[in-house]
Amino acid sequence: MCMSIRSKKGMTLVEVVVSMVIVTIAVVSLFAAVTQSSVLSKRSGMGYTLTNIALRRIEVLKRLDSDMLPFAEESGIQVSSDGNVSSTGEYFRTTEITQNYNANPYLTKAKVTARKVKLGTDGTITTPLAYQGDPVVIETIIADI
Repeated sequence: MCMSIRSKKGMTLVEVVVSMVIVTIAVVSLFAAVTQSSVLSKRSGMGYTLTNIALRRIEVLKRLDSDMLPFAEESGIQVSSDGNVSSTGEYFRTTEITQNYNANPYLTKAKVTARKVKLGTDGTITTPLAYQGDPVVIETIIADI
């Protein structure tokens, strides 16, 4: 009867190293997933804010008299996250108005573009102006009935 020199109690160094490698791979994968989720969440939140800024502007334009719509055109207006004009806002909004849309004197096309600007390390807007992510563009047709 041959007795094994190796004891069945405990783990060998190879088994410990292999298990540590497996745990490390799992932790690194989990960390990567959490980081990616955070990035996507931030991007989604920015898109939501930009959409709300543009939609709020469209709603304001719909309430204007058709004679006032041409005066609602704006370019690069700095706004806050709620769409109100603000000198400290991180967002820029542009409104384009096209009267007599499709050769119809009763139709006006309104196009609103909202963008987020990149901020410097000190929290101020960078110069020259740089944008973060894609803009949100919303168009609508306003009928003068």
